Amino acid sequence: MDRLMKLLSPLIGQKAVVDGIRCQVIEILDTEPEPRLVVGEVAGHHVIQPDQHGEPHRRVERTFTLPLLNDDQSDIHPVIQTLAGDERVAELRRVLKG
Repeated sequence: MDRLMKLLSPLIGQKAVVDGIRCQVIEILDTEPEPRLVVGEVAGHHVIQPDQHGEPHRRVERTFTLPLLNDDQSDIHPVIQTLAGDERVAELRRVLKG
């Protein structure tokens, strides 16, 4: 897990356009069994963020939490591939195969 986190942490701040949406990596979550990436929409549609009581609080850009692997667990999530680039994706695949 530490090796995956080291490979993913430089992605924080990385920007890309995915399906016409400009996005940026905000955070890497150290979750089991694999890390997850929090990606925020840059200059996109705002949504209302509730406070801890569920009341409307403020407008924020949308965020998405992405698993490291795609839906069938066969490869790196396609959005993460776009953000990471070919070289880093190849290294992630090597680490995942162990």
